[in-house]
Amino acid sequence: MRSRPFVVLYASVLVATMGISMVSPLLPVYAEELGATGIWMGLTFSIFAVSQAIVSPFAGGWSDRYGRKPFILAGLALYLVSALGYLGADSFIQVLAFRALSGFGTSFIFSVARAYIGDIVPEGREGTWFGVFATGDVIGFGIGPIFAGSIRQVYGFDSVFVGMALLMGAALVIVAVLLPRRVPSARTARADAAPAQGVLHALRDPLVFALTLNMALIAMTFGSTFSFLGVRLELLGVAPFLVGVAFSMESFASGFAQPALGYLADRRSRRAVVTFGLMVAAAMLLLLGVVTTLPLVFALLFGMGIGSSASMVGASAMQVTVGRRVGMGTVIGLGAAGNAVGVVFGSVIGGFFVSLFDEPAAAFYFGGATMLAGVPLFLWLTRGYRGETRATAIAVPVTAPD
Repeated sequence: MRSRPFVVLYASVLVATMGISMVSPLLPVYAEELGATGIWMGLTFSIFAVSQAIVSPFAGGWSDRYGRKPFILAGLALYLVSALGYLGADSFIQVLAFRALSGFGTSFIFSVARAYIGDIVPEGREGTWFGVFATGDVIGFGIGPIFAGSIRQVYGFDSVFVGMALLMGAALVIVAVLLPRRVPSARTARADAAPAQGVLHALRDPLVFALTLNMALIAMTFGSTFSFLGVRLELLGVAPFLVGVAFSMESFASGFAQPALGYLADRRSRRAVVTFGLMVAAAMLLLLGVVTTLPLVFALLFGMGIGSSASMVGASAMQVTVGRRVGMGTVIGLGAAGNAVGVVFGSVIGGFFVSLFDEPAAAFYFGGATMLAGVPLFLWLTRGYRGETRATAIAVPVTAPD
């Protein structure tokens, strides 16, 4: 984990997610000020997930064939353009357009970066490595809303978008200068490595389908909370800084828990770790629709972070093992697409129920109930899973080093 690629990707993902999370909780409020209501408010958060769901599986497959670094750079550049676009937006339709563009960036940044880590992680330590790597993601998401809430309270919305642009530019420079273009792993260059499979062919594998489903289920928590928690808290009169703290609770809990849960996933049943995490996160999301005091909201979001991290780190370890025989980028890209679908369902369909009942908590009830209903399906699809070792490696194209 002290290798240069791991450190560079960790730092760039932390900076990028900080920039992304700065604007995510604020966009529904921003769009509401520009005239959006109901489902449109949900779309301001989730439309990026629609484009992500379309592109992610193919981005992962492309990176299996053409290398990881160019796609990571392209994703960061798209996010930088989106941040600058928000500054000039004067309607919620324009906000939606730039949010959709950022979804393409997400497809290239996160799934491809995780595939790069999957290329270099030693067998048997997948959970530990991804548990540590995921802390950059979740800590970035945790810091971002607090920073955004602080500068918004003092300088207004525009300062948040400027901050996002600066962070994306910094991440772009870090990757361009320091990340090796060639994946430094002897395993990925094996002459007898099996070729990466196509998206549809990969989904026929029950384990790949189950892991994609899991990512969709756990993303229901993000779609529901990020789309409507901010609106609900502002209706309760919570100050912008405390709204940022509320959004950060889940990320901080997940960040602190990921390394230990990753270590656990390497030594216990990964299937059980994933299932436990799904059930805990679903229960916390359901209860979030009931509570009305800020301390209880903090506590539930903290618990949701623990559950989400358990499910995600266990699934990440399983993705790497199956990715070695199906295609690392393809499998992780499909997981990213599943994540995007979950965000869409949690926010857009959640938004429908919010409009129907005129109650933001309806999104939390929908998300939590859907997650619980998906647990039996995940268990059925993975009923024969006992772990995969010594899987066939996947070839990553060898390109000239930087």
